Amino acid sequence: MERILTLNIGATRLALAEFEVRPGKGPNLLRYAFGEVPEGLTETPDSLAVGLEQALRALMASAGIRAGRTLVSLSGQMAFPRFVKVLAETPEKVREQIRFEVEQNVPFPLSEAIWSDALIGEPLAGEQHVMIVAARADIVSAVTKALLNAGCEPEVVDVAPVALYNGVRFNYPEADGCTLVVDIGARCTNLVFVEQDRIFYRTIPVAGNTITSEIAKTFGLSQEDAETFKCERGLVAQGGAFAVDDPDVDRLSKVIRNVMTRLNAEVTRSIAFYRSQQEGNAPVRVLLTGASAQLPYMQNFFEEKLQVEVDFLNPFQTVGYPGNIDPEQFGRDAFSLPALVGLALRRGLSCPVEINLVSQDIAARKTFRKRLPFLTIAALGLLVSAGIWLVYVNNIRSLYESQSEKIQRRIDDHQDLQEAFDKVDKQAKSAQARAEAYRALLQKRGKWMGMLTAVNRAIPGGLWITSLKANREGGEVKGLNLSVSVWKDLEETRSASGKTIDETVAARLAEQPVFADDPKQIPISKKDQSLPWMTSFNITANLKAAEAEQAKKPASGRSRRSR
Repeated sequence: MERILTLNIGATRLALAEFEVRPGKGPNLLRYAFGEVPEGLTETPDSLAVGLEQALRALMASAGIRAGRTLVSLSGQMAFPRFVKVLAETPEKVREQIRFEVEQNVPFPLSEAIWSDALIGEPLAGEQHVMIVAARADIVSAVTKALLNAGCEPEVVDVAPVALYNGVRFNYPEADGCTLVVDIGARCTNLVFVEQDRIFYRTIPVAGNTITSEIAKTFGLSQEDAETFKCERGLVAQGGAFAVDDPDVDRLSKVIRNVMTRLNAEVTRSIAFYRSQQEGNAPVRVLLTGASAQLPYMQNFFEEKLQVEVDFLNPFQTVGYPGNIDPEQFGRDAFSLPALVGLALRRGLSCPVEINLVSQDIAARKTFRKRLPFLTIAALGLLVSAGIWLVYVNNIRSLYESQSEKIQRRIDDHQDLQEAFDKVDKQAKSAQARAEAYRALLQKRGKWMGMLTAVNRAIPGGLWITSLKANREGGEVKGLNLSVSVWKDLEETRSASGKTIDETVAARLAEQPVFADDPKQIPISKKDQSLPWMTSFNITANLKAAEAEQAKKPASGRSRRSR
């Protein structure tokens, strides 16, 4: 006999239960509790991890539930389902096809996803139906992190619709034909088709909060007041001449019916899709569940619309529960417990459909725990082996000592070889030092070639260099001092627009990768202009490294003589 926890994470509500499970038998409910999901809990993975941990700790404390191994189900909105067909070939080929379908259909990168699949039913006409469920890895990791921080070890991460399916199959074993489960929650409604060993489900964003929002809009109420009004006086208006004496309640019932009519339209479309695309049959019965399914006349509404038998899902037909519990309160709470029952079945029984979105690190922890008894035995065996080894070591110690003497003699014989090796090693290091010196010279040559090439590219045609010297500081080249001349009649044609010829040369030097980027860092000085047919000027082209050093020094006044 074992104690486990099950947790259903809804859009606005957390449901936690403690079960007693035995292999091969149905679980027994021990206790349960509900809690509100904090506002903005699922905005980011970090907020989900922190908020869920706090909410779970408070929930366990209020219900007196101790932390333990936990099976979790995510709401339908937190996971992405896909139902596909693959060719029923070898198991290896089937896995390859499933992998291909996942890559094609999951709406986010596989590197950011955790997915699981299940084969549905027996192969038919050479094809195998497959259900694929994927969720974002950061969401699943945040959920498992919250559980671990709260002291609970997650073993299974399922989705609520699949847990509902397993719960219905266990509690209604004799049901024939197709059964449609309508799980009306706060923010979404799960439609789960149960037909023998086949499953199909859809999640529709029309549910209890939609009704509350319409009531708030119609009556001009806040969301809180509208929710209270719905819970205290709400009912689903019936067709025909149905009316209520209280005009506010009558108006309220019609608002609720309008929303339910929208939901019924989605239900009808889902049934048509299931029959045409999934080759299923029309439902012969409907089972209602979810907190919002408790509104009066909800059963009558769906009977009127779908023209089939409609009943409320009872998850405890074959599952035990405490005998001292308040039956009236338990009857209301049972609407929110089917997914928890379906999760509990995963522990002691083999369920028809098993999905597990648990992350790899959690799966590794679970595998390690299963192997722990074997590791313990292995550790004991290791201790015995260590004792035997000590005896063996004592026996060979004397042999080792005699062999050690022989080895020492051989070491002495090889000492001369070591000295010869040291001499050759010293020569090799000397040769390496000379090679490094040659490499440095080649680098300097390459540096000069780069500067000369840059100067050649920067000097326009028709100009010539009369002098080129290195500008050195402390033995290190900081730039080049150039003397440039140009014929007067070519000066204007070789100058850039709006610039003099010396400014043009300075700007072109600044464009070269080896010189300073800023033309202001390339000083210009004029030579003697005594020759009327020629213009001469000097330019100091600083290298980039010199420019960076110059920027660190205090600014000094510099002047350029205008022409």
